[in-house]
Amino acid sequence: MTTPEALPTPDRTAPPPTGAAVRQPVIAVVPESPATARAPDPPAGTKSVPVRAHRFTPDGEYSIGVEEELMLVDARDLTLAAGVEPILRDLRDTRIKPELMQCQLELATSPCDGPADVLTELTTLRARTISAARAHGMRVAAVGTHPFSLAEAQPITARHRYRELVAALRYPVRREACCGMHVHVAIADPDKALQMIEALLPDLPALLALSASSPFWRGEPTGLQSTRTVVFQSLPRTGLPPAFGSYDRYADDVERLEQAGAIQDHSYLWWDIRPHPRFGTIELRCLDVQPRVVDSAAIAGVIQALVRHYGRRYDAGERFRAASRLLVSENRWLAARHGLHARLVDVGGGGPIPAREAVRSLLERACTGVPDAAGAWAIGHVSAMLRTGTAADRQLLMERRGASFEDIVDALAIETAATAA
Repeated sequence: MTTPEALPTPDRTAPPPTGAAVRQPVIAVVPESPATARAPDPPAGTKSVPVRAHRFTPDGEYSIGVEEELMLVDARDLTLAAGVEPILRDLRDTRIKPELMQCQLELATSPCDGPADVLTELTTLRARTISAARAHGMRVAAVGTHPFSLAEAQPITARHRYRELVAALRYPVRREACCGMHVHVAIADPDKALQMIEALLPDLPALLALSASSPFWRGEPTGLQSTRTVVFQSLPRTGLPPAFGSYDRYADDVERLEQAGAIQDHSYLWWDIRPHPRFGTIELRCLDVQPRVVDSAAIAGVIQALVRHYGRRYDAGERFRAASRLLVSENRWLAARHGLHARLVDVGGGGPIPAREAVRSLLERACTGVPDAAGAWAIGHVSAMLRTGTAADRQLLMERRGASFEDIVDALAIETAATAA
């Protein structure tokens, strides 16, 4: 096994102030106890509200929340481990939830004022989860895709929603042993939320490139920096959202899908960025999960500052044109393929722009939306990430130096736990 010293050592910025053969998936029951319920849920325990009963409000505008999807691995051979049920039973924490597969779980923060609060809460949640997993012979790895375990061999969590997904989507959903990071930002009103999505859409590929952590799949390098992006897009209603123009138009289309039986509610729209009526947020879903919790907090802080920047412009009367889905979609592919080494299309001016330069450009805009030292720390930390590279870069470097896939998973588990002890 590798040791922490064997990992490439990045520059650090200071913390913020204050394989088996393929088999059919097994449906294993996870009791829907208070330990596994999302809080605060609507009475039925669903993940949604009626689309016109949204919760957008000026109270707490620009507060953020982060969801991290993590993998459970067997401590002996580092394969994916179907062990979420005993962890949930032990912890009984509404912020720690099951996911589609029994080898996954999700950590969800409370609404946070900024990246310092995000870092504190995610560190605590990771530490609790890692401790509980250790007691059951497992470790935890924050990575977009497992380097060698087969997704199709993983048991599916038998909650009603997941049974439905397996029945409706069949093979594509059986491949979804992928882990992302989602960032919610609270917005004052629903039409403003749709405008924030249009403003942010051209920035999503640069953020994806920065977050790339999934270069391996099924025991081989894929040639991609974010394999998770390409695997996940085999599901319906993924990728870039349509341009709606207004919240009423969005609500009309969601209601038509519901009435036709195509979806049950708005939570079945899995775009890279979406309005979330239940939380009154916009939710960025395009990111690979980060092994290092400090990177998670910094990226979330940059997104918060960027949204505040665009929000202030909106409040001053500016309106944002619908972004070119053709150009942004091409950049999305280039970011998934090459990460920070990509040459993206300059959506604003034409011609190419290096991905690192695209990130620096959005950091300049984000600087105007930084309210405090913690926000400034987040921008500084992400600037350092541009120099040291992504989690995908670190994994690929280990492989080039002769590390096995088991070594790489071991290193990922060490990174996941390093600042969460």
